[in-house]
Amino acid sequence: MAALAPVPGAHAQQASPTASLKGKFLVADPAMPDPRFAGTVIFMIEHSAEGGAVGIIVNRPASRRSLGDLLGALGLPLPQDEAARTRELELFWGGPVELNTAFVLHTDEFKLASTRPVAPGVAISPPKDVLAAMGEGRSPAQVLLAVGYAGWSPGQLEAELKQTGWAVVTIGAEFLFGADHAGKWERAWRMRTQDL
Repeated sequence: MAALAPVPGAHAQQASPTASLKGKFLVADPAMPDPRFAGTVIFMIEHSAEGGAVGIIVNRPASRRSLGDLLGALGLPLPQDEAARTRELELFWGGPVELNTAFVLHTDEFKLASTRPVAPGVAISPPKDVLAAMGEGRSPAQVLLAVGYAGWSPGQLEAELKQTGWAVVTIGAEFLFGADHAGKWERAWRMRTQDL
């Protein structure tokens, strides 16, 4: 197996009960008992003591769909340009909750009125808004489209962290949007600290 190069600027940490994990990655322990989360890397888009936590699994591509198909499914106008209409987008399985809900993570140079920053280099926008903009020829430099999400009620994720079900790793946007989905878990797991 080839050696895995570390991602510049990556580090792992132990999460305190009050620290927000928004913008960080959860990496499933190899002994993760829940098969839905075994081998997963989750990018956290929300986390608070009062509201619980929401994350997107970013290493399980599920299918590919054309931009035209996605726009048509949303009832949005199709691009006139055939190359734009047939452009394929990778869809990820974002998690087991609300599989009829989609999320679009993208690089933060792309901004719409509905865009919210998540972490340095990463923002989130409603799928309909991003796909409509893409149909008009305006597109983020990089995008990750996911269906479903992983969710935790208040205190649930903190309890799982104490049981060492997850490692918390801070990695840059280049890791999130990187194409090596099959290697994401191993790369992220190697960046954790041993006491997590």
